[in-house]
Amino acid sequence: LLIKSAVIQEIHHRVKNNLQTIASLLRLQARRTHSPEVKAALRESVNRILSISVVHEFLSQQDAEFIDVAEVAKNILELVIENMLEPDFNIQTVFNGQKMVLPSNQAISLALAINELIQNAVEHGFVGRREGVIGVDILSRRDAYQIDIWDNGIGLPPGFDQKESGNLGLQIVRTLIENDVGGEFRLFSGQGTRACIIVPLSAGGGGEVCNP
Repeated sequence: LLIKSAVIQEIHHRVKNNLQTIASLLRLQARRTHSPEVKAALRESVNRILSISVVHEFLSQQDAEFIDVAEVAKNILELVIENMLEPDFNIQTVFNGQKMVLPSNQAISLALAINELIQNAVEHGFVGRREGVIGVDILSRRDAYQIDIWDNGIGLPPGFDQKESGNLGLQIVRTLIENDVGGEFRLFSGQGTRACIIVPLSAGGGGEVCNP
């Protein structure tokens, strides 16, 4: 069992290293292109890859195939801000995370979803502004976990419908949360934008829902 555990941890370590190598190659490719659209697409891909590598890094450091998603989310918040923020933009981050332990497959899906939502906040939440706040809150409710990713930016456009939106990031999030995790995903607009994710504690789900 000890040998098996060591081998599994080594595999996760190598997967993490391979993912980081791929991310480095995409960064090199981004530097060689003169197209802003291509640069942006490659930068988003780098963050998606790194968000998965964060999970494998945690798995390489422990025996069990379970992950504290709160630790992963905190790392992803720092990664996205570091990789995507323009030099002259002043951003503050707020993180409040209760322990949220899930199987690694669910943790990877949530890591990708959290990455997409933070990227969306950075890219679209502060158009016309040079400063703002982005926060991540993780709560343990009666029979579910709740993840809120919020900002104090310009909010959603009038008449916005998340199910009809052509935004690739939101389509990825909805697929990951509803299909992979069996949870609920909703967006709210007020003093900025808030994305709410509900992850039921049991396969049968619970009565917990996202509230405005």
